Amino acid sequence: MRFVWAVVAFLAAVGLIGAGVAQLTVLRGPDTITSQIAAPDEELPYTVVDAEVLTAHPGQQELTATGADGEIFVAYGRTSDIQAWLSDTEYNHATLAGGEDEGGQAQVSVDVVEPTNEYADTGDRVWWNPRDSDLWVEQMTAEGEFQDSFTLPEGMSLLFATDGTEPAPSDITVTWKTDVTTPWAGPLIAAGCVALFVGLILWILGFVHLRRRRGPRRKGPQQQKRANGRKGRGQIEPTTKTTDGGTRSRQAHAQARRRALLGIPALAVGGAVLAGCSPSAWPDFSSDPTATPTPVPSEGAETETPALTDAQAQRIVDSMVQVMADADENADAEMGEKRLSGAALEMRKTAYEIRGDVDDWKVPTPLEQGPVSVLLPQANDGWPRTALMVVGDAESETTPTILIATQPSPWETYKISYMGSISANTELPELAPAWLGAALVPPDSSFLQVAPEDLAAAYADVIGKGEDSEYAELFDLENDPFRTALEDKRTQTRDTFNETAEGTAEITFDQAAGDTDPVSLATFNSGAIVAVSLSDSETLKPTEEDGVIKVPEAPEIQHFIGEEETETGLTTTYDAQLFFSVPAKASEEPIRVLGFSYALSGSELLPEEDAGE
Repeated sequence: MRFVWAVVAFLAAVGLIGAGVAQLTVLRGPDTITSQIAAPDEELPYTVVDAEVLTAHPGQQELTATGADGEIFVAYGRTSDIQAWLSDTEYNHATLAGGEDEGGQAQVSVDVVEPTNEYADTGDRVWWNPRDSDLWVEQMTAEGEFQDSFTLPEGMSLLFATDGTEPAPSDITVTWKTDVTTPWAGPLIAAGCVALFVGLILWILGFVHLRRRRGPRRKGPQQQKRANGRKGRGQIEPTTKTTDGGTRSRQAHAQARRRALLGIPALAVGGAVLAGCSPSAWPDFSSDPTATPTPVPSEGAETETPALTDAQAQRIVDSMVQVMADADENADAEMGEKRLSGAALEMRKTAYEIRGDVDDWKVPTPLEQGPVSVLLPQANDGWPRTALMVVGDAESETTPTILIATQPSPWETYKISYMGSISANTELPELAPAWLGAALVPPDSSFLQVAPEDLAAAYADVIGKGEDSEYAELFDLENDPFRTALEDKRTQTRDTFNETAEGTAEITFDQAAGDTDPVSLATFNSGAIVAVSLSDSETLKPTEEDGVIKVPEAPEIQHFIGEEETETGLTTTYDAQLFFSVPAKASEEPIRVLGFSYALSGSELLPEEDAGE
């Protein structure tokens, strides 16, 4: 019976080990899954691979694109942003169709999307080449064949193109590297080895039991009779010590040891197979079934998200630095318009015009290369989009720059509308993180101490009247870098004027709100950072009938008036861009100046009827 059970154990061992090895070989799933994306219209210049396709299978995606004439361009960004950029043209769009094919792979559907012109009212497309769009999180190029690995977050998609006019790559494949596990291969092989060991033990015990049942062999009848006859004749039998029992015992032990040694190679084979099993061939009991999963923030139907990441912001700023450096070097306002608008552009244009007559005239607030140390994008899925950034930090060699930039449409770049210098010890109000973004505060907001549309006029009143202004208590006058700098400039100008024209002319100063619209982004505690423009002016008038005001040492003023002296007088204006921290109406904190820029904007002669008044 022992032999029967031994055979059963051997068969069980073969079955268990075979099943375990099969899981590691013939029954093991593929290490990769590949989907082919075939465009229905190979002549279209754009192909989009939707985020759902990239996440159809777990694991890292690897994409290969071929079949294009010229350099292949690939970019990834938010799916909604890519769709917005392509909203005025046709393109191939690969999406997840749902279900699986016969091989268990997710089905991919590629359709031609017709233009929707959803964002036509925000602006016109200025180029068809997708390179260097501010919408892309990252962009890449390759000659002939593109191949790269991606692990894109949810909501991202890929855009394939060449130059925006030639057909996009026609052969695109997505390959997922799967994490194949065989959790029962190890236990099956281990159980087979145990069954093999049990079978060997039963087999050995069966032989031992069979040997014991045979016992020592007895003499036959004739041999016994002859032996008795010899004893009867009085023969003396030699006295000897029998050793048959001891010999048989030693032989049995030796055979048992040989059988045991024969079993060792079989166990060694099973152990070797078992040792070759990776951790993925065993069940994972390390997870805690009672553990609570990490909560993931969800977006409501009405929630809008910021569309500017840290990487995007840095790439955009690097482009701004390069464009503005080229524009400043060549005094090219048209080039500057690629990255400037509003008050920032007008200030640059004036500086470029003056440089036509004054070679060493400096441009205001140059944007130096540096890290984006602060990013506060507007939470907005549509357009226009606005963001506040601080370029530079405490380790930068130059003064940090604070700026507000706006992207008017999906096809345009972010353009700086306000920019100024910010001292290193300036404390910004508490801001929302970049991944959360901020709301754009309406110009007439009643939740702030001063509405953004009234802020420039209120501050101008404070500049002119000081502590006598009705708004003086709202502002931090003791720690106001712009007011201090402006008062120092006016004092120096008055002192210089008194040295040459005292008694023959008079000088007056004035200030007023600029003619650009304010831009405001909300901060925590219901406050806001508000950017406005301010106009500062100084007027010189002769007080004597034959008085003349000369301006021989001011070529920048001569650039505007075209003369070296005037009998009627002149008014010179300066523009300032100011950034304020404006607390909520219920807050006891004052309004603070965070940064500013200041530059000459023009000069004009007074009409004769105003002379001498």
